[in-house]
Amino acid sequence: MDMVEKWWQEPVILELDGIGRYRIVRNTREAVHCLLDKWPVREGEAYTAAVRMCGHVMRGEQPVDYARQDFIAAAVEAFIHVQASH
Repeated sequence: MDMVEKWWQEPVILELDGIGRYRIVRNTREAVHCLLDKWPVREGEAYTAAVRMCGHVMRGEQPVDYARQDFIAAAVEAFIHVQASH
């Protein structure tokens, strides 16, 4: 496993760049980029928790799937559509 990227078992596909424009987030590093540079709202409990958890995961302090779960929760909080996994 690549310790820098923190790859997820399942990617998260979300409608982040406008209606019908989906972005595939495959790892914690990509999630951090989305949260800090692309997110429509930089507030809310789930957003704050996701940013914090991604930091913990990147430092190897928490399991990788925790970052994925918190990232999805932040998307739901921000009314970003998350495409169901197949």
